[in-house]
Amino acid sequence: MLPNTGSSDFFGAVGKQLATQGVAVEQLASPLQRWVYQRTGGRIFTSAGSGRNVLLLTTKSRLTGKERTIPVFYLREDESIVLCNVIPGSERTNPWVGNLRANPAARLRIGRHTEWYWAREATVDEVERYWPRFVALWPAYQVHFEHGGRRAIFILEKDQELNLEKLIESRSGLRTDMRSREWR
Repeated sequence: MLPNTGSSDFFGAVGKQLATQGVAVEQLASPLQRWVYQRTGGRIFTSAGSGRNVLLLTTKSRLTGKERTIPVFYLREDESIVLCNVIPGSERTNPWVGNLRANPAARLRIGRHTEWYWAREATVDEVERYWPRFVALWPAYQVHFEHGGRRAIFILEKDQELNLEKLIESRSGLRTDMRSREWR
């Protein structure tokens, strides 16, 4: 039986319960959270409690070319979104990290709003600035990193041109010519 924590911290409780039973959180909680987030139009599970905001990150798989969507904690810095992934020493890198490195275009859904962003890895100075905020957000980041882990921090900035093309496409029903772009 899961503890009664209220909807805002439901997935924190699910993760703890599953971990004690040897079930990986990403195998059940992450798909369930993604499904509920999508089906409710972003009205439910946009937070994991304690100020931990969650967005849906959609990347293009570097292996299959298919879209992959995963819930991720984030920080907001002005118009930019900052994402972090810490990989304990014994695990593989989360696929979204490799996907963003291979193709920096990403679609983010924050609540009811979906927009396109371009990702880049944080500079050393940016890592130093954001790392304490991520540790405050989710202390397990520090624990995993200290136990031989690796971290990846990405800064995502809106792609105004791509967002405009998608808006025109959705309103007109016509597919626009998407030019290839590289991160500037």
